[in-house]
Amino acid sequence: MSNNDKISIDTNGDVPPFLTPAIKGLAAIILLLILSIPVLAHSPSQVLLAYDDMNQTLNVTITHTSTNPSHYVREVVIQKNGDDVLRKEYANQTAANTFSYYYLINATAGDILKATAYCSISGSRSAQIEVQ
Repeated sequence: MSNNDKISIDTNGDVPPFLTPAIKGLAAIILLLILSIPVLAHSPSQVLLAYDDMNQTLNVTITHTSTNPSHYVREVVIQKNGDDVLRKEYANQTAANTFSYYYLINATAGDILKATAYCSISGSRSAQIEVQ
């Protein structure tokens, strides 16, 4: 290759050629950060139900580990025999790991109660019991 054989990159004067790798690197970092958000989020790991027939109360115990204020269980939906009977939205979690909510639900023997806990970022977990 002689001195006359030079390779040039035309950037139309917008970006100096030495900045092009830096811009590509920055774009790659931003893309990785955006793609990592769902990895940091997770659905509740466990939902446990217990029904107190005497008090007509459903105890929903949820395990959803998070110390990030924007990552919490945002909603719990209760169904009885397949129909929504209660939908409760929350602005935060009452504990960083495992916590319980109590709901007044009229149910009789044979009814199927289902609770679904929804993460504020991604995913959900459900559990159901048959009232005895």
